[in-house]
Amino acid sequence: MSSGTSAGPPDPVDPTGEDADSRAARKDSNDAWAATSLLLSGVVVWGGAGYLLARWLDAPLLTMVGLLVGTATALYGIWFRYGRS
Repeated sequence: MSSGTSAGPPDPVDPTGEDADSRAARKDSNDAWAATSLLLSGVVVWGGAGYLLARWLDAPLLTMVGLLVGTATALYGIWFRYGRS
């Protein structure tokens, strides 16, 4: 038998034994990457749709409209997911 103290079993909520500060830091990092991905995907998808529509209709202004709609939609999605407390 050992006379030392044991750390005890790992926390059932977090089996990795990670402390709350590092979990919070990892969550913040994941949220930042998710927001960046959402913004980029909105611009690429809606900007791409605007570009294709502009090529089809021979109206170059539609590319800019698609980019603006994509940015606005992505920013709204970021606000909806992360901005409301």
